[in-house]
Order: sequence, then structure tokens, then C-alpha cells
Amino acid sequence: MQNRNSDKNKLAAAHAAQAVDLTLYNALRAVYIDESFCAQALTRALKGLGNMRAHPFVTSAFYGVLDNSVRLDKIISGLCEKTPDKNTQVVLKIGLFYCLYANMPNYAAVDRTVELAKRVGVYSGFINAVLKRSFDHEPKFSTELERFSYELSVPEWLCRAVVSDYGESRARSILSAELPQKTHVRPVKGRISEQDFRSAAKDGIFTEYGCYCDRAALDNFSRGSVAVQSVSSIRAVNAYINGVPRGAVLDLCAAPGGKSVYLSELGDYRITACDIYEHKLDLMRGYAKKLGAKLTVALNDATKRNASFVDSFDLVIADCPCSGTGTLKTKPDILLKRKPSDIAELCAVQTAILDVASEYPKKGGVLCYSTCSILCDENERIGEKFLLAHKNYKRLDVKKLLPDIDKCDGFYIERFMRSE
Repeated sequence: MQNRNSDKNKLAAAHAAQAVDLTLYNALRAVYIDESFCAQALTRALKGLGNMRAHPFVTSAFYGVLDNSVRLDKIISGLCEKTPDKNTQVVLKIGLFYCLYANMPNYAAVDRTVELAKRVGVYSGFINAVLKRSFDHEPKFSTELERFSYELSVPEWLCRAVVSDYGESRARSILSAELPQKTHVRPVKGRISEQDFRSAAKDGIFTEYGCYCDRAALDNFSRGSVAVQSVSSIRAVNAYINGVPRGAVLDLCAAPGGKSVYLSELGDYRITACDIYEHKLDLMRGYAKKLGAKLTVALNDATKRNASFVDSFDLVIADCPCSGTGTLKTKPDILLKRKPSDIAELCAVQTAILDVASEYPKKGGVLCYSTCSILCDENERIGEKFLLAHKNYKRLDVKKLLPDIDKCDGFYIERFMRSE
């Protein structure tokens, strides 16, 4: 009888492991092959995994594979004569992550990955052979930049740009900074007391604005009592309004609306929140209603002059589309989506938005430019070009947030004042 029970337990454990591995595969496949955003891909995949206790492992492994994606690609290229198809690459990355980072015995990592390969239509013999070769594999590098890229698991083009902007030592510090792998929430003004917020957050990591919480802890808060918002985003809004305690505000690139909603809680502001897509306006309206925020939502292309906005606002916010290189630690899929040529295209859009936005503040009004990039091309150099082209503006201040120093996503805020 004891042997039968033991066999049943082993079988149940094997089935549980298969469910976990398949969930992880589904989440990663959605990112690597379907090009889904990582948070959405993980949320959808976890819905199919009934074992709630396994969710933390899947989440950790999911982000672990993405964080190490460049490094894993390098290992795969060194182990395979030809580049495997995308589906095989996903399975290999899971297996290599299990072997290298998951504190799992090699034999168990290989066995689990081989079983996963069989279930998702990947040649299991190939997976078995490659993973076993990986045990004593040492990657080779043609350049020091390639080694730097491998060690930090960041694409070479981005390493080159960050080293150019900050120097090698500082670049290594910025790109290797660790941030909490949790969701940051803040209390919504008038919706929850500080005491109740702290009680609901329980074992979270508290910040000056809120708390980093596990996904499960979010269920402790009543609907509309907290807002999911990053520390860098909150700090940016507080930087925008420095010295502007009230008045008419234009948020030109407002979707999904988090900054505008938070701004509405900070003072007597009449906020117009814009986006170029109608469906995003609907999202902002719903979000504002959920949190009790008063916003005027408007369809607007930030790169084109809107005569009704000219000379009308005390504060104009141009939080422009950017490379997102400041958010690599919280949105690692950005590394998969970005390419070097994107930067010049984005800089052109940023410049166009700022040029148009310069007409919207009243005389004496403030124009804010911001990105969630760490690259000087998208930040300081855009500001320098703007001042050269617009003599009726002067620089008020600059705030730059970097992951290693500020312990949050990278963010850049530069403020200009229009001459009287």
C-alpha cells in the first residue's frame, strides 16, 4: 500500500510539473512568437494554471528567462550549428534557464524540458542533446563589447549607446541594477486611509508613495482604492507640477491615463488628457471613472498643431513616445521589440511633438518634456535642440532618474518656461 501511495504521489508531482512547464511555455511563446506584452502574456497564461502555489515559480521563471534572453541566445548560438526555429528556441531557453538559474538538478531540468518538448511539438531528442552539451559549454567572444553584452544580457547596440553616454563603469551599474519584482501601487486620495492601506499591503515593500505588492496582495484592496503606478511615474508627475500649484493642464500623450489621474489628486487642476487613438480614450475614461478622477479626454495628434490649444495652458506635458530603455527591469520584452534604427525615428517624433507643444502654454506657462528612456539622444540632446530652436523658452530644471541610484525605472524630465 505504501508503495502504491508513493507511486501516486510521484505521478501527481509529475503532472503538476508538466502543468507548470506548459504554463511557462505558453507565456513565453506569447512574448517571443506572438509579440505580446509580457504582463499580458503572463496574466493570460496563469489563468489556466489552477495551482495557485505554483504561480510565484512561473512568474519568477518567466521574468528570469526574459531577463537572461540575450545571454541564452548567445549560449544557443554556440551549441547549435543552425539557428533553431522560434518554437524550439522557446523550449531551449526554458531548459537552459532551469539548468543555469532555477536551482534545479541538471537531470531534472533536462527531463522536464524533454517532456515539455514532446507536448508542444518540438523534437525532444534535439532538446536533450543540446541541454546536455550545455553543462560544460563556455561561450566565446569576438569583442569586449560582445562579452559586456553577454554579462549584462543586454543587446550590443544598447550597451554601446549606454557606454557612450555614461562610460563603461556607470553603464554596467545602470544596466545591472536590480528592482523589486513586484507591482507598485499607491493609495487613491480619499478612497483609503494610510492605516488601511498598510494593513492591506501586509508584507509589501513600502515606498514614499505606496508599496510594492505581490499579485495576490492586490486582491486585499477594494476596487478603486489603489492605483497601479510605478515610482518613476509618480516622481515624474511631482516634478511636472513643481511651482505650478493649480491651473489648466494639457497632457498631450496621456494614455493609459495614470499620470493625468494622479495629477488630478494633487491640486486644483483642470486637466485635458489626449491621445491619437479613440480606443485609448475609452480606456482613459474608464480608468478615470474607476478612480473618481475629473478629466477632459480629447482626441488629438500631438505632432500636429491644434489651434484650440494655442496659448491656453498653465502647464503642458509632453510625455513622449520613446525607446522605453529606462523600463528594462520591469518590462524586459522591450529588449525584444527595440532595434537601433528605432532611436532616430523616435527622436524625430519627440522633436515634432515638442515643436508643436511650444505653442500651447500661456506666456509664463511651463512646458514639460519627459521620456522613460536612459539615452541622451532622446533626453538631453532633444532639450538642447529645442532651446536652440525656441528662443522664447528658457530651461527651468532637469530631473533624471536612473535605476542604480534612484531605485526605480529610468525617467527623464526637463521643464521649460515660456517668456512673458
